[in-house]
Amino acid sequence: MVFPWWSDNTTCMAQQLDDRRVIPRRTVPRHRILVPAVLVAAMAGGAAWLLTNSVEEEPPVMLGASDTVDGGIARINGILPLESDGWEPPANGAALEAAVPDGAHRVRVLLELTALEPDGISFRASDYFIDGLGTGEPRVIWASPSSHAAQQGESIDATLVFEIPNQALALVLSDGGETRLSLGTEHHTAAQ
Repeated sequence: MVFPWWSDNTTCMAQQLDDRRVIPRRTVPRHRILVPAVLVAAMAGGAAWLLTNSVEEEPPVMLGASDTVDGGIARINGILPLESDGWEPPANGAALEAAVPDGAHRVRVLLELTALEPDGISFRASDYFIDGLGTGEPRVIWASPSSHAAQQGESIDATLVFEIPNQALALVLSDGGETRLSLGTEHHTAAQ
């Protein structure tokens, strides 16, 4: 069959094929489908991660104020730099004999925990770390006591020693749970 609107009077491709054969349809190469699909999936995953991980943490409790912990309340009674404090550990101070690395300093955190609940309160120094900008989550290098349990109405006075970078900001004592106690800025500044 000849189509008059075609200038070269060619016949239709369908007529050139045998009637028993199926006309092949044009297929899209796989990479043209997979690449956009992978990009859409990556963007959706990234958006989900941002939504779940960019939630603002509760601000820490101000220095000197109490925060709740399992079984009672916690409060920081002092943050003292060891370099100017002159304090010596009463026992087992071998961990503090090593030199402080350049760009860091040690602080002694005086933590008070008071048991208010009937089950009392349990304390483990290894649960605590310092969180903040530029800290890398320093862990306790010396503590007294290292662990203790208090009955309802009793208090635990703990001394925790940390080694923190001089440039760290917004420092918070945390137990990895809900407890977030601000360390203030008196022990150092970012310019130190």
